[in-house]
Amino acid sequence: MSRVMCFIGSRLSSLYFALGRNIINHRDIQPLFFFNRGRFQFLMNIYSNSLHTTVDFLFSKALNISNLLYIEEDFNDRDVKWDLSVSSHPVASQALRDLINSYSLMYFILVLSVSTHYSSIQDHTNTVFS
Repeated sequence: MSRVMCFIGSRLSSLYFALGRNIINHRDIQPLFFFNRGRFQFLMNIYSNSLHTTVDFLFSKALNISNLLYIEEDFNDRDVKWDLSVSSHPVASQALRDLINSYSLMYFILVLSVSTHYSSIQDHTNTVFS
């Protein structure tokens, strides 16, 4: 069962989006493609659990998707780059950055750091996850 979903606005319906399960068939990766200006373009929606299995999967497959424009994600990853309350660069964060670089993408960090995970445990700090 898939753990990701995507909503596409009706204003984009002329691009004829479709699922790309023939390229990547993984329950935590939703590849979408559309035809634009004579070529297919790809988008990926990703969920990675706390063990970072999706990043590991993508990195191990070394998929050749040269026309990948965008990865939307919930990587469950903490790093000093996007959470100033963390003082380290975990191995999983480096793998994520390496994956982004392998697709010649850039990652964007919010200027205003806002917590994305709110602890249910009293006296625990809220955190920012990528």
